Amino acid sequence: METMPVLAKCIVPALETEIQDDRLSPAGSVGALERILVWQAIRLRLFYFACIILKKPSKVWRLFRTMLRLRTNVWGGDLKKIYRLDGKYYFNMYTPGWPSAAYDELIKAELRRHSSPLNVPEKLSFIFLAITRKCPMRCEHCFEWDNLNQKESFTKEDLLKVVDLYRREGVLQIHFSGGEPMVRFKDLIELIAYASPGIACWVLTSGFNFTAENAKKLKETGCKGVVVSIDHYLPEMHNLFRGRTNAFEGAVNAVKAAREAGLVTAISVCATKAFLNGGHLVPYMDFAKSLGVQFVQVLEPRAVGHYAGKEVLLDKAHIDLLEKTFTQFNHAPAYRAYPTMVYHGYHQRRVGCFSGSRSVYIDSAGDVHACPFCHTKSYNIIPLVRANETVLPQKENRCPQFEKIA
Repeated sequence: METMPVLAKCIVPALETEIQDDRLSPAGSVGALERILVWQAIRLRLFYFACIILKKPSKVWRLFRTMLRLRTNVWGGDLKKIYRLDGKYYFNMYTPGWPSAAYDELIKAELRRHSSPLNVPEKLSFIFLAITRKCPMRCEHCFEWDNLNQKESFTKEDLLKVVDLYRREGVLQIHFSGGEPMVRFKDLIELIAYASPGIACWVLTSGFNFTAENAKKLKETGCKGVVVSIDHYLPEMHNLFRGRTNAFEGAVNAVKAAREAGLVTAISVCATKAFLNGGHLVPYMDFAKSLGVQFVQVLEPRAVGHYAGKEVLLDKAHIDLLEKTFTQFNHAPAYRAYPTMVYHGYHQRRVGCFSGSRSVYIDSAGDVHACPFCHTKSYNIIPLVRANETVLPQKENRCPQFEKIA
């Protein structure tokens, strides 16, 4: 059934005049009518696959409602924000653009997971892959701290084999990180070219070496999006957090380069106690709006890496503030022109953590964890790829912080 992609092609030219003309709105923002039609088209696609997979009307309707309810619980309401770039619509950094074969596969995997949770093998949808130990920053919160600036663990051939392994697993997205992945730019380009177009590739960066020329090369190679870490809207505070002079300037220039290249663009901040106590969260969202990014990812600090053994976990008041801000900026009409705020803690405390069951983190030493922030090493992948193994071992699937897996 190809009606959804066809419908998407019809929506765009018919609604060009509906696109918001606010220069401070995120790039790719669409008007109200287009938003409504796109969301309805996505719901129809979900319903169509539910009919094919489940067949029985009672099961179809029950699971369809379950899936919609899950989405509402994850986002704290009926998320309206959506962005169009290169003819694809994005509402999340961790979901492939729609319409696409990857988005269809994600829908099918989730339907099977929720229809027969005891019988269907877990299907990963994305992985974080740290391709280098090298990094010019000395970040306050770095979860790779113990691995940094040592001899590289992965050869380029190792990394290509890792991509092959997870391609066979059906992974739909790879987020390349480090260290600083732009240090290894030549290999990064080859990896993205090798993984694309079947796998949507993103780059997680501090902004180092992220020039306009390199952003253009990433886009031409097949990269879909970039997440730039900016931990404060005040340059001196960001530079202090990152342990590098002029880190702020490089990060902001990276955002501009990514936007100009047509990449889906997000910024990411570690919301420490000091950051939240200082009243910096809302001004940071204003800053993000001025940059024109589509997404703002807000992370909670964890006692791993450089924060190991430190009292960094947030208090209830901090979490309440984050949750209130998350729902306000994503749903209140007054914040419609702001970027989408992505805050994992909201759904982790309600429906469980998606890491482990939908994703894994492969650190720069080759160790496979459920996620970057809860170090739960299962095995090291490097001996496997060098032995040309084609089947991955059983991985860890637990969340030490939230326990419940979604």
